[in-house]
Amino acid sequence: MTLFDNDVPAEERLWCLILALIPSRHGMSKQEIFETVRGYREDYLTKGATDALNKKFDRDKDELKSMGIPLTTSDTENPADAVYSISESDYEALTFTAAEVSLLTAASAVWRESAHSNDAREAKMKLLAADVDGDSDLVEYAPRIDTRDTAYPVIADALTSGSDLTFPYLKPGQAKPELRRVSPLALAIYDGRWHLLAFDHDRDAERTFLLRRIVGKVQKSGPATVTPDLRAGTAFAKHLMDLWSSLAATVRVKPNTKAAVALANREGTTVDGDLYTVHYLDEAVFADELCEYGAEAIVLEPQSLRDAVIARLERLAADHG
Repeated sequence: MTLFDNDVPAEERLWCLILALIPSRHGMSKQEIFETVRGYREDYLTKGATDALNKKFDRDKDELKSMGIPLTTSDTENPADAVYSISESDYEALTFTAAEVSLLTAASAVWRESAHSNDAREAKMKLLAADVDGDSDLVEYAPRIDTRDTAYPVIADALTSGSDLTFPYLKPGQAKPELRRVSPLALAIYDGRWHLLAFDHDRDAERTFLLRRIVGKVQKSGPATVTPDLRAGTAFAKHLMDLWSSLAATVRVKPNTKAAVALANREGTTVDGDLYTVHYLDEAVFADELCEYGAEAIVLEPQSLRDAVIARLERLAADHG
């Protein structure tokens, strides 16, 4: 058994390429496609950008165009600098509904997460540490995306069928959940967790919900009263990306520990000695993670995150004191 299955059917490779390019706001370079898209990634990681791989990509571009997919190539003096994209203005040519575009964006995010997640990096480290060969059984090392959010199937179905939803939602710091009445607009996965963008009818505004905080049954409550914009999924994914970039903590990390490995491999982390600048999306979720590391990771700033970690550790000590 080998780590990568190089025999990816052409139809699957083309579909993965479409999934990659549709939600990509600024397009992707050929190298980015080779590094991340299934069907190219397997060959690229084992053999590099060979002539055969480049010819395969050229054939796929022609095939997509012959199918009516509006694949465009940026004008550059150096062909290696070209960026490939499916223009937002041509989305309607693909006859996707707004809900379908949102789900395509979510599917693309799953692919991106599986290629770049902490689990993938951890799997690579395990392989290097174990010094395994190509004939070894590597099933146990395969990175997986967490799909245990029981709310996901109903929400995804509501997006495609056009339905409003109700569900109990427990915000950080609250003792009891609140019943939320929403029209779902988009789903996206970021930092390994599913997020829902929805119009909250009780608050008369759009809100973001972390699916793991939905603590009861999700129910359809009738036809959707607010429908998503065609590019809602793309905009939501970009919002989460921008939010991640804007939130950063300074953490003093003990070298050669679980915390050092995990935090160094988070997207955007910079390391200066034992000081790590680490990005996060949700303060409560990140505080929970940091508590797992104990004295291996000490938050210096922001103060709100430091206080959140201290409060959790104090509760843990009180419960087990």
